[in-house]
Amino acid sequence: MASMLDSLRELASPAILSIVTRQTNESESAVSRAFSAAIPAIAATIANRCDDGSFMKEVADLASRTASDPDPLKSVTRIASQGGIGVDTVTPTGGFLSNLFGNSLSSMTDSISNYAGLRSSSAASILSVAASLVLGYLGRMMRSDNLTTAGLADRLRGMRNQLASAVPIGFEMPEFFHAPFRASRAAVDEAERRPYVAREAQSWGAPILALIGLLGLGGLIWWAGHRPVVQQSRVETTAPAPTAPVAPAPTPPPGPDYSSNATGTAGTGQVGTTGMMPGERLTRSLPGNVVITIPSGGTEDRLYNYLSSSGTGGTILDLDRVKFDSGSAVLSPDARDQIDNIAVILRAYPNASATIDGYTDNNGSEHANMALSKARADAVAGRLTAKGVQPDRVHAEGFGSQKPAADNATDSGQADNRRVTIEVR
Repeated sequence: MASMLDSLRELASPAILSIVTRQTNESESAVSRAFSAAIPAIAATIANRCDDGSFMKEVADLASRTASDPDPLKSVTRIASQGGIGVDTVTPTGGFLSNLFGNSLSSMTDSISNYAGLRSSSAASILSVAASLVLGYLGRMMRSDNLTTAGLADRLRGMRNQLASAVPIGFEMPEFFHAPFRASRAAVDEAERRPYVAREAQSWGAPILALIGLLGLGGLIWWAGHRPVVQQSRVETTAPAPTAPVAPAPTPPPGPDYSSNATGTAGTGQVGTTGMMPGERLTRSLPGNVVITIPSGGTEDRLYNYLSSSGTGGTILDLDRVKFDSGSAVLSPDARDQIDNIAVILRAYPNASATIDGYTDNNGSEHANMALSKARADAVAGRLTAKGVQPDRVHAEGFGSQKPAADNATDSGQADNRRVTIEVR
């Protein structure tokens, strides 16, 4: 089973990366990142539909034809050069993708674009190439293992959870596929967690039992040395001393009652007309005759104030609208809106560079938290580059549960710690 995952990861060979990089005019790192999401997403979605007999027949037929291609690199060049703004559903591969994802095909293309920081047209080409690679692999597997359509469905059914877990954290599957993918991830995570917990229990069990024994022995020794000695003694009682009566406090002279006829305005909740409420929308003018509307006092406003000032150095800002569910690196619509505003501001100041730092709460292992925090930072960085910020100006790092901004002992504190910051210089 593990060999299928390894083979899928190796489908985007250096030769294919070079071809697609040249045809799309994107960076090789962005193309590689796009393939790392597109290939397992396609394979996992096929596996998720393996109980559909007619669909699997189409997959098997197309996989066999793709695997028999005498020059697959030439086919990759042809598919990658098609360009356009979306998947060409007239071609066999494009028609397959249209059937695979249905109305979510454009959402899948957008997810690849956002995840890897590519143009939509490049993401569409990479999705088509990835589909051809996956189909070719399935066709070769059918031929080498003598699999029928039913046999291919059985093989994919057995790999369903593993394929879903291979989709990278931070890659946003279309909404229609969220539930089955989350369930598959949870099953794999639980299966991987059990041996770890068992090993931890085994490794800690003996020392804990020894410690309990030592504490019990120490308690017996202490008790023997501190047993109470019963002695007869004469108890004397003494009557309590009489207390002097306390005089009542003098009554203050009558005066004005400020509690009922106060005429001041404090506490009325009124806001002066010269200020703005936090979050109120305001308009900012950027270099290049660009006008942007952003919330007052928010991260975008503070970023604008910093970049438009004459000072030097750097500043670190919390992305106050970028929050994550536990275990997730998926950007909410509100988070995407804020990142898009930041991209507009950064494009207006081309000398500024940004470091995106991702963080998590303290749930789970730190190894997993480091990967999750990096995925969160990558999601923000990928969105910035997809919106026109040059990739060499954006750097992403993950710090796991380090540097908490709030107390992890509370749910609200953990939510605050699932965050991303941006350091701008």
